[in-house]
Amino acid sequence: MLGRNTPAKAATPASSGANYTYLEAGTSIKGDLDSKGSVRLDGHFEGNIRIVGNLEVSSGASVTGEHLEVDNLILHGEIRANVVAKGKITITKSGRLFGDVKASALDIESGAVFSGRSEMNASTAHALPAPTVNGKV
Repeated sequence: MLGRNTPAKAATPASSGANYTYLEAGTSIKGDLDSKGSVRLDGHFEGNIRIVGNLEVSSGASVTGEHLEVDNLILHGEIRANVVAKGKITITKSGRLFGDVKASALDIESGAVFSGRSEMNASTAHALPAPTVNGKV
């Protein structure tokens, strides 16, 4: 294995020492979330999110708010908010995003739903897109 004498161990949040937050299915939270480290949402969240790390919204999960700021986003569920990502936003075939996005890269799989404006920039800073009214800025 390219210079390894022993098999690599799969890193888990506990074994890697990385911060990891999990919202279990069937759980609903209202408020704002500020976090450092990866976050996986399987439940329902209402509010604004700022994560220095990655966010994964699973199938069946939802986020409703004004804005989300993350490093990277993988969306299998539904988001109704404007999203800013330093890196990549991935909307999988089961994902639904309703809001404007600003990111370094945007990957939308066939079957996904995206309704909003997008702005791609290799050096995206954390700044929310201007809101639109009937398609006009």
